[in-house]
Amino acid sequence: IPGSEFLMAVDTVIVAIGNGSNPLISQTTEGLAVNKWGNIIVDETGKSSIDGIYAGGDIVLGAATVILAMGEGRRAAAAINAYLAAK
Repeated sequence: IPGSEFLMAVDTVIVAIGNGSNPLISQTTEGLAVNKWGNIIVDETGKSSIDGIYAGGDIVLGAATVILAMGEGRRAAAAINAYLAAK
């Protein structure tokens, strides 16, 4: 896009990408479904295979951007709120 590129003077640039999942979670949480990379498997609301446990971000997606992780967290938070409100 013409004119869309520009230079900006900055002190620091932070690349906001995620990290791999912590294997301790899947190794110590019986019944928690994970994929071959150790990421927690969730439905569209962030609910895991264990009732009352929700996840989002890098532990679900693998290495991802902060924006994707924030969206996952927001979706999971709404589902957690609905889950707790129904109790």
